[in-house]
Amino acid sequence: MIAASEPRHDGDARSRKPRWTSVLAAASGALFATAAPPFDFYLGIPLGLVGFAYALLPSDEARGHRRRGAFVGWLFGLFANLVALRFVPEVVVRFASLPSIAGWTALVLLSAAQAIPWAFAGLVIRIVRTRLPDVPSWLAFGTGVYVATFVPAVFPWTPAGGMTPWPAFVQTAELIGERGTTFLIAVVAGLCALAIQHGRERAFRTMALALGVATAIVVVMLGWGTLRMRQVAQLREGAPHADVALVQPGFDAYERWDASRAVTMLDRLTALTKSAESRGAELTVWPESSYPYTLPHATRHTPTGSRAILQYGVRGPVLTGVYMSGGAGLGYNSAVLATADGTVSKPYDKRHLLWFGETVPLADSFPWLRKVFARGTGLVPGTESVLFTTDAIRAAVLNCYEDTLPQAGREAMEVRPNLLVNVTNDAWFTGSGEGELHLRLAALRAIEARRDLVRAVNQGPTSFVDATGRVRARYSDALPATLQVSAALLESPVTLFTRFGDAPLVLLLTASLAFPLARSRRTNR
Repeated sequence: MIAASEPRHDGDARSRKPRWTSVLAAASGALFATAAPPFDFYLGIPLGLVGFAYALLPSDEARGHRRRGAFVGWLFGLFANLVALRFVPEVVVRFASLPSIAGWTALVLLSAAQAIPWAFAGLVIRIVRTRLPDVPSWLAFGTGVYVATFVPAVFPWTPAGGMTPWPAFVQTAELIGERGTTFLIAVVAGLCALAIQHGRERAFRTMALALGVATAIVVVMLGWGTLRMRQVAQLREGAPHADVALVQPGFDAYERWDASRAVTMLDRLTALTKSAESRGAELTVWPESSYPYTLPHATRHTPTGSRAILQYGVRGPVLTGVYMSGGAGLGYNSAVLATADGTVSKPYDKRHLLWFGETVPLADSFPWLRKVFARGTGLVPGTESVLFTTDAIRAAVLNCYEDTLPQAGREAMEVRPNLLVNVTNDAWFTGSGEGELHLRLAALRAIEARRDLVRAVNQGPTSFVDATGRVRARYSDALPATLQVSAALLESPVTLFTRFGDAPLVLLLTASLAFPLARSRRTNR
């Protein structure tokens, strides 16, 4: 195996090391984030990871260096999020009606919290390197970054998610998921960092070996990706298709909560739906909570008259996001299918609620949080996926940020749909890069499941992602419009990742670390 030789340094170099590793970690984090809009420098992700890996290469038995690893990881994550989440101050001011200084404070605090997974990465990397010196540095780095992807975060961005504009590079997600693909990207970065170290030490043979292995991994990933994209494209060509209309109604962030705007909102949805149906739409999708009235959670019949989901001239079916009341002041962020016979389906209730947007963590311990984020309380999470069936379409819904979560994608596939549907309201993020970042992560759900994904997004990139992860169509303007697409209804067997999730790679990594650990313990006896 390719092993990392320890850097040679004297006392002065040792005293300077914390300073340059901190600067390198911060700069690497900022470079990593240049993959986000408006820069869209996708190479920033692997290059930033190389810098992060190089900052963590020195190994030391002292516990202080383990803490140092956590700090280096936290700095990397902090600066990455400060750059990528620049839209947060404006959103906080708009959402919570707070002054701008509160928005900038929120950016710093959120970035600091978002950096915690990277701190775990740095800690794990240093622990593995000090406790298991036989484990190569590149494997320790990949393991640490992989572990970090399991740490909860408000915005769960990952290296693999940022690389989806190059879909051939992330097709391994059907086998090992978003986290596993992130592991491979991190391993390549770790090998490149190791090559840089060997180059500085003039160990050119081991430098070439590290670069060769890194190149081989990239070639295999791209080769597999190219092959699978061609195969899936052929499957899509031979599959039945359905004409799906994705409505972007252009509602302002506050319109949903203004009862006086309900009639106007429903009229706009109706007009856009009629236009789509006149062009042959077989299913129309309205975004998250776009139906402007509250429905009882137990209802199975659409309201009549001016509150009917299917107004006069709309034949349906319409799949819409809707707020539903469950009594006792509790509600559900749901989606229902309304059909021409006046019925609505069993609702799909969002299972993964968004922190501070739909639920407030620690609100019981800190009541002031509930007051500040008043809109983020009272929602009940759902417990199961629901299959929405109309003619040949069998759809499963991912509500809002659920299409950024690998687990939510696997849960949606439990009901064996032939189409994935996302409903989202991005009005709070209008004009920011959030919608594009959201779309990039969502593309991985299409790859992991090998199903086409259609996304109806209010004030965001309403889009169509095919089962290869390619964005085939999108509408990103603020003006109301409908994006009409021909989605493939794939019936292919579930993928390896859908069936087994992260378990195979977790077991493999555990075994790869268990053997060196056992050998180390035998040696120390």
